[in-house]
Amino acid sequence: MLYKKILVKIGSNVLTQADGLPDLQRIHNLVLQISQLKAQNIAVILVSSGAVAFGRSIVQASDKNDTIAQRQLFASVGQVKLMQTYSELFANHALTCAQVLVTKEDFRDRRHYLNMKNCLLTLLQNNIVPIINENDVISITELRCLQTMMSWQDCLLL
Repeated sequence: MLYKKILVKIGSNVLTQADGLPDLQRIHNLVLQISQLKAQNIAVILVSSGAVAFGRSIVQASDKNDTIAQRQLFASVGQVKLMQTYSELFANHALTCAQVLVTKEDFRDRRHYLNMKNCLLTLLQNNIVPIINENDVISITELRCLQTMMSWQDCLLL
């Protein structure tokens, strides 16, 4: 075994179909692959986008909301559905997952960073798959970038 621990990053473009809605079959296949890694005693941390896409599949936003507010709406509703989907799929493989929502500020503040690190280590020690996602409800930098079509590199400078 080469690795004891790996991080898997799944972007929205991987989790969604051409119409922008969640691709449940692909998510199922990704969870299957992660469960196979876990069966080899490899600790896995999953970094997953997709809350906005899941929210868009559930809620019709009012035209009264601006684009940022609509994306916050989709993210807040969709995060629940995203985690419910992961939880059900991992349970099919006798695995438990946990949600870890973060913002860029969590990496800038030493105490927040250490709290997050300790949480992740505890989850891994208890054979739980941590699923990390940016908290798009309060962290709107990425949402602004999507709205203005700025490159991600430009957004990192904000």
